[in-house]
Amino acid sequence: MSRRRTGGLTGLGALVVALLVIAVYLGTDRAGTTSSGSTYRPPSGPVGVGHVPAGTLAPAAAQAALGSLRVADKGSLAGYERDCEHGAGCVFGPAWADVDANGCDQRDDVLHRDLTQIRVRAGTQGCVVSSGTLADPYTGTTVPFTKSDAGEVPIDHVVPLAAAWVQGAASWTGAQREAFADDLDNLIATTREQNSAKGDSTAEEWVPPNPAYGCSYATVVVTVKQEYALSVTAGEADALRRLLATC
Repeated sequence: MSRRRTGGLTGLGALVVALLVIAVYLGTDRAGTTSSGSTYRPPSGPVGVGHVPAGTLAPAAAQAALGSLRVADKGSLAGYERDCEHGAGCVFGPAWADVDANGCDQRDDVLHRDLTQIRVRAGTQGCVVSSGTLADPYTGTTVPFTKSDAGEVPIDHVVPLAAAWVQGAASWTGAQREAFADDLDNLIATTREQNSAKGDSTAEEWVPPNPAYGCSYATVVVTVKQEYALSVTAGEADALRRLLATC
């Protein structure tokens, strides 16, 4: 005589559990499977108000590093081109390449790091952020993000690409420039308004309107400049020094 199994799920019960698991997965944010089959682990974060990317120097170290940067006038923009759609432009490589080979492009990596309450798009291996909330460091405001209106939350190069070009990157190889353009230590999510206002400006020309982020902004700039041996103008060095004095 056969024994009745009493500890397992019925076929209907198992189906209900499976559906619940799928629903939870589609509504969550921080993990997925990359195209290579490995588990996606987004960068640590979020950056948020008053915070900085994980590799940023502490204020005291940034003050010391600032003194070691080469001071020089900005060079020429000749040869600088960001248009990846036409001709041979795109001197910093294609936008948001997956340089860390984690299966997700760098823009989505930054969104995963800097946003909270994230939801991801189904069928994208946990990569594409469909919605979330940004605590914008540059303004100190809270900004909703939706994929359908993604332009409202662009990714800022803290040290702008054009500024890098005229302060040393013009002599780099294409591979070095692409690595710089996609370096998470130099990328922060912000608002469209602030990204446009900042443009290609350096610290003597633009600082975050949120004074509470001035110190953090300066530490990120100095960290990136030191890592890539980029120069500063005299005015920029003075502006960064004043911001670091607020730490």
